[in-house]
Amino acid sequence: MRNVKRWLALGLSLMMVLGVTACGKEGSAVNNSETQQSVAASNTEASSEVEEVKEPITLEWWYRGNGIQKDTELVEAEFNKLLQTFPGMEHVSVNLNCYTGADYGNAVALAQSADQQIDILNSVYLNFVDQVKMGSYISLNDLLEENEALYNELPEWLWELGAVDGEIYMVPHYQRAANQEYMVIPKEYLEKYGDEDAIRALCADTDRTVEEVAAVLEAFTTAVQAGEGKTKYMMSLGQMYTHAHGFLDRYDNISNDIVLYEDADKVEYLWTSEDALKAYEISAEWYDKGLIHPDRLTVEESELTYKNMMNPVSYCFSIQNGAGSEELVSKQLSDSYGFEVVAIPIWDNYFIANAWGAGGDGITPDCENPVEALRLLELMNTEEGTELYNMVVYGLEDTHWEWVDKANNKIKTLEYDGTQGGVDASYAGIKWIMGNTFRAYLNQGCVEGENEIALDINENPDNATSYIMGFRVDISGVQTQIEQIKAVTTEYKETIRHGVLGSAKWEDTYKEYLGKLETAGLNDVIKEIQTQVDAFKAAK
Repeated sequence: MRNVKRWLALGLSLMMVLGVTACGKEGSAVNNSETQQSVAASNTEASSEVEEVKEPITLEWWYRGNGIQKDTELVEAEFNKLLQTFPGMEHVSVNLNCYTGADYGNAVALAQSADQQIDILNSVYLNFVDQVKMGSYISLNDLLEENEALYNELPEWLWELGAVDGEIYMVPHYQRAANQEYMVIPKEYLEKYGDEDAIRALCADTDRTVEEVAAVLEAFTTAVQAGEGKTKYMMSLGQMYTHAHGFLDRYDNISNDIVLYEDADKVEYLWTSEDALKAYEISAEWYDKGLIHPDRLTVEESELTYKNMMNPVSYCFSIQNGAGSEELVSKQLSDSYGFEVVAIPIWDNYFIANAWGAGGDGITPDCENPVEALRLLELMNTEEGTELYNMVVYGLEDTHWEWVDKANNKIKTLEYDGTQGGVDASYAGIKWIMGNTFRAYLNQGCVEGENEIALDINENPDNATSYIMGFRVDISGVQTQIEQIKAVTTEYKETIRHGVLGSAKWEDTYKEYLGKLETAGLNDVIKEIQTQVDAFKAAK
């Protein structure tokens, strides 16, 4: 339609010029010259306008999400209509190639082997470093120099997570960078049985030892059992020192549970750390005392914890992550569980780990329109594209969601009440996978002030940031050993960490486990990764 209008305008201008020429037979040569110049100018202007019209292009965007849903095609059509209202994107359409987490990696691998078109490749559920080495992404350094709006939108430390060897290969997704761990206790149990001062002192002491943690937790659980019955248990201490939700020191999981604890110089294997070993010993004692569920290896932990803590057979406290003040998290969890809880933070600040990242989007070498591809990613991250971003996250207004408070970006999703919808929704994107979550509207599942809390965590100088931020490990030389180590740990870890062998047998079994790890090549893996960490530190 735009082309038709431009050619009509050109035709009318030519007709007007010819009309003037025909009526000017008595005119001078000057008039003829002016007429010719006018025609030439009109031709040049029209030609320039025609040249500005770009050929339509379609970008193939591949990402992990909820898969193709009932209304994905409908949302895609409206997304493209809106996209084409943005400068530089008038000729651009996007195909949304969305796959579930279970299918995404395999779908990408098949597409790559079949030379199927992928223009923008989402890294979630892919090994980003491996994809870079395979040549799946182009460097974005030069393109980002021409797109300052996008580059300046994200913090410098975040770009490090999208880089390998100094070259940026993806635009990282931006979300809350860290969580806090909370000891969550039913308020009734804390008031009846808890030494609240001792529990709070433990949580406030960031230099606490494994033995100190064990003493306070055992005293509380024993008191609850005396008042409520012997079927009130706690999770094993071994679990609390080998799982992200626990009292263990904060760490970077570099690769396959080879970890670097906060402020430490040497990497360790999570399952054989000194703290884990002491926790295994105490767990075995707890099992003998009846503090750990006797069928711990077969019972579903989800039946014992969180909202089930007031059941006759359950844990008497939980460890859960979240963000915000004790008051805020306590209220949020109380509302969720249906009974009052107290959520006591286990640390006094937040730790942003190198491995926290939520992936990102990169551009492939086969993309013939990288400028437009990066422009799309710019819109998914900047204020300019807020409406577009929220459409691909939440779907269509009045079909999938409705406004509650437009001035404060609050909406109500019509098919789900949580912060994000699942595969059973007619349409639901995942906001942390689509770009900058700070551009997202807040639905009924979001906490009041959620974005403000997250930004404070990300930008607060009092929070801790990993000193290996941006480090990318290369495990290709020890991949065989890592696979063997994983197999050995899978065989032993649940038995050892939950203490179910009791005090009489756990240590011999642990020694057997350790011997098999050494045979599998654990020392070689630790040595290789330590060498790379040391080199990274020296380069910085």
